[in-house]
Amino acid sequence: MGKLISIAVTLAFLAVASGNLPWILFQVRKAQIQLISDSQASNWSKAMTLPSR
Repeated sequence: MGKLISIAVTLAFLAVASGNLPWILFQVRKAQIQLISDSQASNWSKAMTLPSR
C-alpha cells in the first residue's frame, strides 16, 4: 500500500509540474461518472440466490 501511495504522489507532482493537473482531474471525474452510471445499469448480472421453498 505504501508503494501505491508513493507512486500516486509522484504522479501528482509530475502532473502539477507539467501543467496537466486540470486535464487529469477532468479525466478522473469523467471515469467516476462513467463508473457510477455503469453500476446503476440494469443489465448487470444479479447475485445468485438460493431457491426458497
